[in-house]
Amino acid sequence: MPDLSLDIERRVAISLAVGRYLRSADRFNEASREFTGACKSLRKQLGTGQRFVVQIDFKHYLVTSDRDGNFDIEHIQSL
Repeated sequence: MPDLSLDIERRVAISLAVGRYLRSADRFNEASREFTGACKSLRKQLGTGQRFVVQIDFKHYLVTSDRDGNFDIEHIQSL
């Protein structure tokens, strides 16, 4: 006779794993949309051919953009 408790435990574990996956996928998709929006906004604000330093949360970053609208943000230790 098969052990039904093991089957139930397995189904519960799978259900929990699927739930965790689905919640993670939702958070990932939301973060992806936020990231895409932030990139579009930054491109719009930067324009082209920029190079400057910003301070965010007590850290310094070198921001550069090229004439094609590509940008890079690099953490720098100090000025």
